[in-house]
Amino acid sequence: MKELSRKELLKKYDSVSHFSEGLAWVKKDSKEFHIHPDGTPAYEERYDFAYSFSEGLAVVKKDGKGFHIRSDGTPSYKERYAGVGPFSEGLAWADKDGKEFHIRPDGTPAYKERYDSVGVFLEGLAWVRKDSKGFQIHPDGTRVD
Repeated sequence: MKELSRKELLKKYDSVSHFSEGLAWVKKDSKEFHIHPDGTPAYEERYDFAYSFSEGLAVVKKDGKGFHIRSDGTPSYKERYAGVGPFSEGLAWADKDGKEFHIRPDGTPAYKERYDSVGVFLEGLAWVRKDSKGFQIHPDGTRVD
């Protein structure tokens, strides 16, 4: 099937994002999911929230819980979080019980420490905040001195 223009896609969907890794998230009837460039859905499942693909996985939220899915719509892991962010340098932030940390693509924590807030990894480091103090960490959770 032929690739549809943005104008054609907006006739089919309420909202259309940009394409990332071959898929775009769309909104239709208050539900979000991903489509191929020809406008066909990439999978059957519908979510309360969907975001662009990054490093082969996309952030989605359903029933108030965040997690990541593969391009075919299957979850990358079983765990559900209060929120998750996009993958960057192999890790994504996750929020569980009001504390933040980084997870791997299989949903397991990258380290034991929990923070008040964490940022994305860029050039091998991420900003974190704990007890009103901000500093950077390595992917294994060790503090940069």
